[in-house]
Amino acid sequence: MTEKITKLALASRVIILVLQLLVNHLMPDHKSDVFRSPIAQQTQQHIGALENNEFNSHNATENSWLDRTVQFCLGGLRHWDGEYFLHIAEYSYSYENTLAFYPLFPLVVRAGANALYALNMGVSLRSWCLVVAVLVNVFCFCKAANALYALTQRIFKDPNKSWNAALLFCFNPASIFFTAAYSEALFCWLSLHLMLECVSEFRFARTTVTLALSIVSRSNGLLNAGYPIYFMLRHTILKSYHRCFAAVKLTLCLIGALTPLTFFYFYAFKQYCVPQHTVAHSEAVLNYAREKNYILAGHRMPQDSPWCDNTFPFPYSYIQSHYWNVGFLRYYEFKQLPNFMLALPVLAFLLYHCFTYFRHFMRILLPHYPIMQLLKEYKSLPFVLHALVLTLFCTFFVHIQISTRLLCSATPCLYWFAADQLPKTFDLIKLRSKAGSILVWFTSYYLIGTALFCNNLPWT
Repeated sequence: MTEKITKLALASRVIILVLQLLVNHLMPDHKSDVFRSPIAQQTQQHIGALENNEFNSHNATENSWLDRTVQFCLGGLRHWDGEYFLHIAEYSYSYENTLAFYPLFPLVVRAGANALYALNMGVSLRSWCLVVAVLVNVFCFCKAANALYALTQRIFKDPNKSWNAALLFCFNPASIFFTAAYSEALFCWLSLHLMLECVSEFRFARTTVTLALSIVSRSNGLLNAGYPIYFMLRHTILKSYHRCFAAVKLTLCLIGALTPLTFFYFYAFKQYCVPQHTVAHSEAVLNYAREKNYILAGHRMPQDSPWCDNTFPFPYSYIQSHYWNVGFLRYYEFKQLPNFMLALPVLAFLLYHCFTYFRHFMRILLPHYPIMQLLKEYKSLPFVLHALVLTLFCTFFVHIQISTRLLCSATPCLYWFAADQLPKTFDLIKLRSKAGSILVWFTSYYLIGTALFCNNLPWT
C-alpha cells in the first residue's frame, strides 16, 4: 500500500505543478503591495514576456538561462508567504517581520540550496532555494500521505477508510500550499509522524525529536505536545505503569522538545535586542528596508522592537499583532466577508463533526461505559479535541482565510470525517449527496486555489 499511496501523492503533485505552470502564464498576475524578497544582483534586460505582469525592480530574475527556466517552470510557487520563507532561506532573518515564520523549513531549504549552489552549475542561490523548496515539499507530502494512511489504519483498522482518507488528503482544499514554498507539507508530515509514534509506541528519542521539529516548523506545533502527554497518561493508566518514572520521562520529553524553539528565541533576541550586536546586510536588503521602513537585524533603535523589553521576550505574538493585526475578533470586519466565505466550508465542516462526536461521547458513551474502557477503545478522542481547539482558534483569532491550509496541514480529523461520508466504491457517489458535496469542495478548491495563488491573487 505504501507504493500505491506514494504514486497517488506524486500524481497529485505533478498535476499541481503542471496546472500552476499553465495558469501562471495564461493568466495575468495580480499586482499587489505585498512583501517581495529583494534580489542582490538586479538585471532588467531579461524581464520580458515571462514576467512582465508581475515583477518590478525588486523582482528581477538573474541573467542565467537556467534561472529564467526555473522562474518559468516554478515561478507561480513563490507568492505570498512563500516570499518570506525563501527570503529567510537566502538572507536569514534580516527583517523583524520575518520572525513570524519558524525556522525549520527555511533552514532545510537553505542547506539544500547551498549544497547545490556550491556545485557551480550556473544557477543562482535564489533559484536553487525555490527548486529545493518544491522538492522538499513533494517529498514531505508523499511521506505525510503514507503517515496518514498508517495512522488511520492503526486507529480504525479499516483499509477502506484509510485509503479514502489518503485519497482526500492528496487532493485536499489546500493542496497548492503543500507544493508552494510553504512549511505546510513539512509540518504535516512531522505532525502525523508524531501522532503515529504516540499511538503505536512511546519511543522516547523518536517522540522527542519529532515533537521538537514540529514545534520549530510552525507556531501551532506547540499544540502537538498534547499527544505525548495524553498517550503517556493513557499508557500509565491502562498498563499500571510506574507513575513517577512516567512523569520524569514525559517531563524530559517536553523539555527536550522545547529546546530548539528556545534557541530560536535566543537567536531572535540577539539579532534584534542586543544593541552591541551588528549584522552585515547586502545592499539590496538595505535598500528594501529603507523603502518599506522595515526594522533590520543588528540595527536596533530605542523605539524599535518593544517586545525586547518584555519579561519573556518572545517576538511571535507581538509581530503577528503589530504587522498583521492578528488578535481576538480583529478580523471581524465587513470588508473581510469574502475571506470568511472562503474559510466557511472547512470551519463549518469541522465544527459540526467535532460537536457531533463529543455529543455522542458525552451523552451515550460516558454514562454507560467505564472510563478505562473508553480510554482503551477511543484513541481518536485527543485528535478530535485537537481539531476542535484549532478550529475555534481559527474562527476567532487568525486571519480567517488561512483556516483551510492551517487545518488541512495540522489535523487528520478533516480527512477522517470526510472519509466517513464516502461510499465503499466511487460508483455509488451521487453529486447531490454528502459525498458528492465533499468531492466538489475538495476538487474546486484544489483547482481554483492553484490558479488564484499562482497568479498572486488572495488564496492564503
